[in-house]
Amino acid sequence: MKHWHRWCCGAAVAALSPVWAQSDASLQPSVWIEPRLGMRVTLTDNARLQGGQPQSEQILELTPGVRMVANQGRVKGFFDYGLSGLYRAQDTGGDDLQHRLNASAQINAIDNWAFVDVSGTVSQQLVSAFGPVAGSSSTNANQSQTATYRLSPYVRGQFPYGVNYEARVNLQGTQSKTNARSDSDTLGWSGRLTRQLGAAGWSLAADQQEVDYDQGRSTESSSLTGRFSYAWSPQWITGLTLGQESNDLLTLNKKRYANHGVDLVWRPSDRTTLVAGVNDRYFGTGHNVSFEHRAARTVVRLSDVRSVSTSPNANVNATLGTLYDLLDALLSPLEPDPVKRAQLVQAELQSRGLPGDLLVSQSFLVSQATLQRNQQLSVLMTGRRGAFTVSYVRGQSNRLLNNLTLGDDFDVTSQVKTQSLGFLYAHRLTPVTSASASYTLQRSEGDLNTQRSSQYTLTLGLSTQVGPRTSGSLQLRRIHSNTGLNPYSENALVGNILHRF
Repeated sequence: MKHWHRWCCGAAVAALSPVWAQSDASLQPSVWIEPRLGMRVTLTDNARLQGGQPQSEQILELTPGVRMVANQGRVKGFFDYGLSGLYRAQDTGGDDLQHRLNASAQINAIDNWAFVDVSGTVSQQLVSAFGPVAGSSSTNANQSQTATYRLSPYVRGQFPYGVNYEARVNLQGTQSKTNARSDSDTLGWSGRLTRQLGAAGWSLAADQQEVDYDQGRSTESSSLTGRFSYAWSPQWITGLTLGQESNDLLTLNKKRYANHGVDLVWRPSDRTTLVAGVNDRYFGTGHNVSFEHRAARTVVRLSDVRSVSTSPNANVNATLGTLYDLLDALLSPLEPDPVKRAQLVQAELQSRGLPGDLLVSQSFLVSQATLQRNQQLSVLMTGRRGAFTVSYVRGQSNRLLNNLTLGDDFDVTSQVKTQSLGFLYAHRLTPVTSASASYTLQRSEGDLNTQRSSQYTLTLGLSTQVGPRTSGSLQLRRIHSNTGLNPYSENALVGNILHRF
């Protein structure tokens, strides 16, 4: 199963091209494509993020890219890619090429019966939770380019007597440029039957998954779960699950476990949704609570999840997404068409001088399945001339099987606790000029006192519209880290120019 994703990604791209062109004219397909070219200049007094003997650097970064959103009869999805070339004048880390990708699409392959889900991400990830945290322009040895790809063909339809079915194959691969963490391939399948009888409904789901690491041992898991639900009203839905699962995550050999749980969905209005569930599984008690509320100019999201992650290098600590995602949620009731909504979001970000790709927090890479507890909160408030965001993430990751050396942070600690708190305010000074200020605090903690790090980042920025499709910005950045083995500070001046074609 090793390196299947090399041909898998090629097959996905080949499949996309002809299907993209086979749109039904009667559906009035729409595609929005926007090429762009960005240039960034960074002047920093500590390029290597070291506490002793800091070295200044001047970095030039050129980034051509393209964003594409499709709402066609055969393809629905988005594609955002950028290739950054970095030149470092003082040669603190050599020249470099960095890829950035965020893409997801659903392909309607055969007349609303056979589909293919394709997704991929390429981003800079932290190698260790206890090392330096900084942007891609710095020479950060604790940062590695990581790619995750997923290809999932499936069929869905309906049997007699109103029984719906879905059968799916899932292929996923993760690769990182660092040799300090394990790459992995995942192969799995799942099947699902559902039936709705008025207010009552039932489902039966089976799945199997194998994760193959290039370092360490492979793991297998499977489950069979039944669920019964009842809608007491359009606002209240309750559910009960019963099932059985087997895996080798807690033991060296596969072991069978029973699982059961209850869940609740409450939708008091079209703008507010609360989902809560608790289950008893092989790792103990798991839960999933999420809340979202959209007002005229506010979006609030809250979640608390305790579960197991079996995808080792795909964001161990889940992020809330980006400011682009929050604005997209805010505008979704006003504009259901994803292409038109993407254009509105882009215009809103540009007018307010907001960084659409700003992440709430960064994850770190691991080489095994982990037990996780993640609590997340994000708030976006917009006014006539300003926008304010608050984000908070608290997570705890524990290894499941002790006494194994797999080449990650869990070789030296049994758990990793992380916290991230961020504030961002942007204010439009004139119709074309905006000012912004942000503050981010990130903390990590292991079993030992030396496995503790704390870092804050303060930025002040000014952005303006240089031309009809050209924008520029200037940013002052201050970073201070109290990392146990390598405390450091950095001051930087960053200038950006972006042209959208």
